[in-house]
Amino acid sequence: MEIRGNLACVSYDELVTGGIISKSNLAYYVREGKVHQLQRACNGTVALYSVESLPMKYRAEVYRRYPDLVEKAESKPFVEAIEPDGVAMQWFADYVLSDGRHLTTAKQSEYANNCAILNAFRVVIDRANSHRMRQSKPRLKLCDFWRQAAQALPRLADRWPNSLPQNARRLHQKFNEYQAQGYVCFISKKWQNKNAAKVMTDEQETVMAALLAHHNNLDNVMIAEYYNHAARSQGWQEITASTAAVWRSKLDLVTSAGRRGATNFRNEKTMQVKRSRPTAAFLMWSLDGWDAELLYQQTVEDRNGHKVTTYHNRLTVEVVLDPCCDYPIGYAIGTHETPELITAALRDAARHSQELTGQMLRAYQLQYDHYALKAMTPIYEAIGKLQTPAKVKNAKAKPVERYFRSLNDGYCKRCNNWSGYGITSDPKKQPNSEALNLLRHSFPDEAGVRRQIEAIIAAERKKKHAQMMELYGKLSADKVLPLSRENYLLTFGNMTGYTNALTGSGLHPTLLGVKRDYDCFDISFREHAGEKWSVMYDPDDTKTVLAVNQSGTLRYMLEEKYVQPMALADRKEGDAQQLERVRNFDKQLEEYVTDRLAGYGRTLEQLAERNPELDVLHRFCLLDSRGQHKLPKAQARLTSKQIEALEVQTVDVPLCGRGETAPHSDYSIF
Repeated sequence: MEIRGNLACVSYDELVTGGIISKSNLAYYVREGKVHQLQRACNGTVALYSVESLPMKYRAEVYRRYPDLVEKAESKPFVEAIEPDGVAMQWFADYVLSDGRHLTTAKQSEYANNCAILNAFRVVIDRANSHRMRQSKPRLKLCDFWRQAAQALPRLADRWPNSLPQNARRLHQKFNEYQAQGYVCFISKKWQNKNAAKVMTDEQETVMAALLAHHNNLDNVMIAEYYNHAARSQGWQEITASTAAVWRSKLDLVTSAGRRGATNFRNEKTMQVKRSRPTAAFLMWSLDGWDAELLYQQTVEDRNGHKVTTYHNRLTVEVVLDPCCDYPIGYAIGTHETPELITAALRDAARHSQELTGQMLRAYQLQYDHYALKAMTPIYEAIGKLQTPAKVKNAKAKPVERYFRSLNDGYCKRCNNWSGYGITSDPKKQPNSEALNLLRHSFPDEAGVRRQIEAIIAAERKKKHAQMMELYGKLSADKVLPLSRENYLLTFGNMTGYTNALTGSGLHPTLLGVKRDYDCFDISFREHAGEKWSVMYDPDDTKTVLAVNQSGTLRYMLEEKYVQPMALADRKEGDAQQLERVRNFDKQLEEYVTDRLAGYGRTLEQLAERNPELDVLHRFCLLDSRGQHKLPKAQARLTSKQIEALEVQTVDVPLCGRGETAPHSDYSIF
């Protein structure tokens, strides 16, 4: 390092041999005039190059390795005045670009250093002016100051990496911008690529968003074509398909709902809720219908009388799932989802709960979709304490939906009549359609597919039975909700379609084509002998039925009558107990009637004592021998002397107009 005419110079050996710059790069910069060579190499002399003409990265390295004392003295005031700007560091760290990005860590540090250096320049200017004012000297010449400041920047870059302009005039302008605008003056528009943007205004962005959100899901080429058509009429700059692709990515959030629908938007863009499984059995049931991916063949006769066999048919399975361990607590199989199929699945869930626990249980919470919601609400309320219908078109909210996928992968995929996944699935994961076409004649019929589905559910229940019972043991007592036999029949029972009247021998409905006899050991049931009763029953268990009157206000559980043998020799164990049960009921019934009549008598006597005029003549219309009723009543109001004076002669009165006579006697009060 040496000084030549106020210029700092560095030798060839210091640059090349020292590893600061390669020989070829140095020759290139000299040839292009970008590096000023002050002295050529010859015998006894070395080549010298101006340090200030070197590119920034080489110049900074030269100053770092070979600091010159004069230049170091000149840059000392700036170095001493520089202090880290913590406020600037935090501001750039928090700054968010219009597309949601943050500045990189390197840029945050670079911009904060810019602020710290410019702050130091302000301190040096103020300090120099203050010192000169005290000494009554002229103010600092800014042209000289900014020249020195620009020359000092390379020597500051080693400790304070920055991106400030090294031209004195541009550095002064940047300083003025910083004083006027603050930190934001360092944020380059290149971060948003706005210098070369073709879609800049709100109107242009609106047109682009409308094209991207079109329901036809236009490709980039078509979007560019339609946009350019509008651009030519508005005088805008035209775009290419690549620009449309950039905007598709940038506006994906706001345009995806229009391109792919609200359901897809909710499933892929909106925030999803993560939930844990129930900690015990029967805390929650989730139900839904599943088109089982198992094909069966069906032969039907068309309107022309020709038999046609189809092989694409599938059955629908309504599954009631306990998500504590994905246990299928209930199911029903049908050709399509109907309210009747849902009811059958819930009925199976209630019956299977009795097989598991010994009693029918309700779910503490029931989750379902909105299909036939109005018609199914009473049944949902009967089988679950709390009802939580899932949001429309939100399959992720129902654990039963994921369970269907596991059945498809774990069981259906192993069968030759597997139909594959949905039509939107990857074709590479679907079964070979050519092979299915060859195997179609071996597909089972509807009954065969029903047996396949029943075997799948049976295998699932067997595999998860132990875990289900373990989780049932964790169900707290306050969450155990029994489903009574009466409510079960009221909710799921079949009806005969006609009414029955109560007789002395009970109720005699015809169930499943067989006339049966039922009776009730509730005494109040016999007080409603005039009612017409509808009978609700379970086809799988007809031992007990539910009798409901026509208005629905009365309900009684009836038992099938026990048949006693006539011959004592035919008696078996239990006959005597059942006979004694009937006799005890009849005895209680007689006592009940007797007690009621006695109570009526006592009440009537008390009423007559308080009201003497309510005698037998007031209670009964009894005629005397002359057919009189009002006259004896009047006589009862006469005095005793008047009664004695009153005599009634006996006369012969023709009876029935046939000439016969009947004796009449004197009337006496009863």
